[in-house]
Amino acid sequence: MKSSRPSLYRNLKVVIIAFDAMTIMLGFGIVSPSLSYYLIALEGGITQPPGPGYIVPPEIVASFSVIFGIMMAAFMATRTLLARFWGGMSDKHGRKRILVIGLFGYVLLLVLFGLAQNWVHLLIVRALQGMVSAMVWPVAEAALMDIVGKECRGEGLGVYMTFSNVGFIIGPGLGGLLYNLCRDLLLLPVPDVFRVPYFIAALIVLPAAVLTMFILDETVHGSEWSESRAKQNEEDTSDPLPEVESVIPSDKQRMIHALYIMSLVNGIAMGIGFPLFQLFLMSKITTDIGMIGLLISGAGAVGMMFSIPAGRYSDKHGRKRIAVGGAIVSRATFGMLPFTTTLAQTGGVWIVQNAAISSSQPALRAIQADIIPWSLRGKLFGTIQAFFNAGATIGPLLGGFLYAAFSLMVFSFGPITFEGIIIPFWLASFLGIIGALLLQKYVSETLPTRVIIEEKEEAIDIT
Repeated sequence: MKSSRPSLYRNLKVVIIAFDAMTIMLGFGIVSPSLSYYLIALEGGITQPPGPGYIVPPEIVASFSVIFGIMMAAFMATRTLLARFWGGMSDKHGRKRILVIGLFGYVLLLVLFGLAQNWVHLLIVRALQGMVSAMVWPVAEAALMDIVGKECRGEGLGVYMTFSNVGFIIGPGLGGLLYNLCRDLLLLPVPDVFRVPYFIAALIVLPAAVLTMFILDETVHGSEWSESRAKQNEEDTSDPLPEVESVIPSDKQRMIHALYIMSLVNGIAMGIGFPLFQLFLMSKITTDIGMIGLLISGAGAVGMMFSIPAGRYSDKHGRKRIAVGGAIVSRATFGMLPFTTTLAQTGGVWIVQNAAISSSQPALRAIQADIIPWSLRGKLFGTIQAFFNAGATIGPLLGGFLYAAFSLMVFSFGPITFEGIIIPFWLASFLGIIGALLLQKYVSETLPTRVIIEEKEEAIDIT
């Protein structure tokens, strides 16, 4: 019998949503290798363009770690406050308009970021970026789930994350190349040498906003559309459509609550880890921004190869095992980073970390889509992201504080001596493993074979 499974790769709407994710991550990736340097340069902590042979003193890095953490937390704080709101608005009034406004907001704010004059300006722009991020990510993911249907959720999310990973893979390497071009050929001084990547990133995101505005069709048309779908489901038994679930069954409610707690814990862990990795590279490994960009890009390239196969595996063999296993491996390898002393060692550990998280995430997000009814998808996706973002708001503050407190310390226990920077890394690793164990204990497998047969959800035909 011929499979009725739709081709995601020929669905223009799926490609547009994935392209949005790719361009945003490309823009973010371009600026990521130099972001911490830009902050320190604006405040006078760096007086010449960093490169091979130039070391930012560890005490300088430690003195700015708290400010860097605050800047990261500002982004996550506004995203946390607004993710559920915008997700709920997309359920009621449609996803496309919110998504388009958010994309154009990204373009404007990248330009403003490149024009910043001090850390306060960076803080304000980062907070506004969190607002537009809340308009894009949960809404785009909900729109994708509207389109692909139940049988292709894992693969659909794998495609979506692969496009996103392509952007972040290319971005850091391109950002490092742009920095080297500005430093070595254009001979731009500090801090202007760090500004150009932001303007390039804005130009990259702009086409995605335009294409989304003109090509993407709306996947939700408000309450009247929801009612018509429910009515059609009652009248047409030959082509069943999902019922609007006003009440979530108690077993699914428990799993959703577990996902909330897990997302909060994971957010704290990842929030701690983001500033830690940048500050660690800067003060312990290298200040060559070009090489940092290549490191991040190379690790991301390896990780990307695992995303779609892992999504397909989760569709055929179940989500939970790969979601939990990948999360545990990724968190454990993060705890090994402070023991690396060369760029090659750091790159090797980072490659394993990226491969594990790329394997875990499609299955985890498909679990969320399996549990949550389509009529509440935007709102509850936004809620899950709000819990994650709440943790990711606390995490950078905690990570910046811990880095400042412990990075210059050395502890001795008899013959064993270790640097204090290990402490925040291990805390982030421990919390991430706790999040994976919560998923293992409290969330049931959502896609055994019988569910595929009995609970088929059709994709929305908007091609």
